[in-house]
Amino acid sequence: MNKQFIKGLFIGLISPIVAFVIYVAFYLEADVMETYNSLVKMNKLTHVISLSALINLLLFFMHIKTNKDMVAKGIILATMIYAFVVLGLKLF
Repeated sequence: MNKQFIKGLFIGLISPIVAFVIYVAFYLEADVMETYNSLVKMNKLTHVISLSALINLLLFFMHIKTNKDMVAKGIILATMIYAFVVLGLKLF
């Protein structure tokens, strides 16, 4: 695999987690683990994962605009991985 592709995959997998932590810690001013546990109890974790993965859309278009196509492909693969995780959590 190409180094740039792996870089995009890493960015795509980490950015939704970072976006969630930043949102909870700074905007909601709540404890991240307590928020996570309450989302699991309310069965809303899949909703939050889906919304957090939207940050990848912004990153994807930024890398397409700067002609970094392999990084953008990695971000798309990471987004698909998140989609399969959400699907798996919904079904099981």
